[in-house]
Amino acid sequence: MTRLSVFWQVFLGVLTVALGAVVMLGAITRYALSAAFDAYLQHIPQGLNPMGRPRMGAQILGSAEQSFIAAVDRSVALGVVAAIALSIIAAYLIARHLTRPVRKLEEAALALADGDLASRVDVSGPEEISALGEAFNHMADTLEESEELRRRLVADVAHELRNPIAAARAQAEGMAEGVLSADAKRLNSLVEDMAHLSALVDDLQELAVAEAGRLAYDMSELDLTDLVTREVERATHIAAPGVTVSAELPEDAVLVTGDERRLSEVLRNLLANAARHTRAGTIGVHLTNEAGGQVRIAVVDSGEGIPEADLPYVFERFYRADTARAADTGGAGLGLAISARIVRDHGGEVFARPTPGGGATVGFTLPL
Repeated sequence: MTRLSVFWQVFLGVLTVALGAVVMLGAITRYALSAAFDAYLQHIPQGLNPMGRPRMGAQILGSAEQSFIAAVDRSVALGVVAAIALSIIAAYLIARHLTRPVRKLEEAALALADGDLASRVDVSGPEEISALGEAFNHMADTLEESEELRRRLVADVAHELRNPIAAARAQAEGMAEGVLSADAKRLNSLVEDMAHLSALVDDLQELAVAEAGRLAYDMSELDLTDLVTREVERATHIAAPGVTVSAELPEDAVLVTGDERRLSEVLRNLLANAARHTRAGTIGVHLTNEAGGQVRIAVVDSGEGIPEADLPYVFERFYRADTARAADTGGAGLGLAISARIVRDHGGEVFARPTPGGGATVGFTLPL
């Protein structure tokens, strides 16, 4: 079944309303003039008409009266015709004005579907059409950002896989050809390369499960002061020599409902990220109660910091501020993305901002 376009629906709708109004106005005008003319004739003496000619009641009219009625009918007919023409023009212009932004939106959507992610529309027209245009532009911005992250994914995963695979292959081929001896040192190196690959695959799988909203949680009441103390002690072993790792905790217990293993994973990721970027100075974990029944955990370091332009993307999947960073100093950009999902599933929010004096502050909030 063929459906009318929006243009024709608007055009016919406006035209129908206009024509209905015109016909109704013409009929009312014709009726009103006839009634007024009949009332005029009623006041004329019964024996003579206005021209001095006899008549029978009000039914016999002279040529002047008949000419007047005919002129009224012609005027009403011409008025109706003119109004119909004006209605057609007005309906066309209104329909064109209302549907032009929709056509531009359709063209932009087709261009976007063909891969032109820079396609945008000018926000114009009525409020609803303007809101639709703004929503389209926002969607296009999101798709463009997602495509950029996908390109980063391809580059980062290829980079992460290339080094351990190349190293493992070279050693395996050398040992197979007898060029290298299969001693414990080389075998341990192969195991480390395989472990790196396995960890990357596990992270990719966990991220896919997290983004699908299928992460499993074992929720229970826990004390965040114990969790922070444990993870800070663990982080002292991965921090660079000379870097001090400490915690600022309230005296009383801070109780939340959550998955202890998952929240430990979040804090561990934040501390590991801070340790990678802090070669000297301090790393501190600040646990504070906030207004509105919230608790705030912030990992503050004095390291190299985060560029201002990269702050909004710290928790994006596969995002790394320094794309040239070697594999041993930066991950594939998956840990913080997984952490952000875990925090949001617990009803909290993540944040990242520069630390005054240098470094970065990265953390999250949870409801008490």
